[in-house]
Amino acid sequence: MKATVIQTEIEIKHSIRPDVDREFITFDVPNGWDDVKRICKKVLSYDDRKFVFSGWNSDGLYCCFYRMLDGSAPKIAKILN
Repeated sequence: MKATVIQTEIEIKHSIRPDVDREFITFDVPNGWDDVKRICKKVLSYDDRKFVFSGWNSDGLYCCFYRMLDGSAPKIAKILN
């Protein structure tokens, strides 16, 4: 049997903050800014919902992406080749 590593999937923690009308996905960035700089300008998809960069914690080495609970953000465009 063989297994394939999926390069575009990461393990996340999901949370909802009704007090700020946002939901967040958080994940580890063990290499700090070297990891963050590769993804901070990307849009991440989780459960068919799109999230944009919110920030990162250099002490805890984790990164956060968010979306508005009403789905109004983020505004995105698809890059065509």
